[in-house]
Amino acid sequence: MRVSAGERREQLISATIELMRREGVQAVTIRAIAKEANAPLAAAHYCFDNKDELMEAAAEAWFKNLSRFSKDVRVQFGLRAAVQQVAEGYWRALEEEPASLLSEIELILWATRNAPASPLAAKIYPAYEAELGNLFSSAANNGGDRCLLSFPDLVRSFLMVYDGAAIQYMANPKGADHRALFFMMIDALLVKVGV
Repeated sequence: MRVSAGERREQLISATIELMRREGVQAVTIRAIAKEANAPLAAAHYCFDNKDELMEAAAEAWFKNLSRFSKDVRVQFGLRAAVQQVAEGYWRALEEEPASLLSEIELILWATRNAPASPLAAKIYPAYEAELGNLFSSAANNGGDRCLLSFPDLVRSFLMVYDGAAIQYMANPKGADHRALFFMMIDALLVKVGV
């Protein structure tokens, strides 16, 4: 059965994401992805010029899924509730799929290391800022809340807290009550922004 180039490309992107989740970014090669996707190596080389192009396509696919953490957030209850709901979604995803977050962090670090050759690093956090910034802005407007930080700064601060908490959790899940500490820091951030 013949597979179109567009379908093959999507298969290869899905295989890249799955391989990164299971074995880490270091496992990603064109050959490994072709094997994961059950595709001929020549087809993988036809769809992607090199590993960097494949990694960027996988990251773009990940960005399209950013709303998985926020799609059910009820913005009508105001900014505090929206931030807490997003925090709950992020933390639940971390506990349920730590390998996914670990591979996302590896992808961010890989992109940062390869920044001179790849524009990917400069796209990662702005994608989060746009997605969450719009959500938090809508929640503030709906709740009549005044935010003492700009929404991009609120999102950056939220992600700084989350990224640090997530790395500590993954390094030693039983070492502390990471969830309680994370939500304590989120609460402190919300006090700082005035809600």
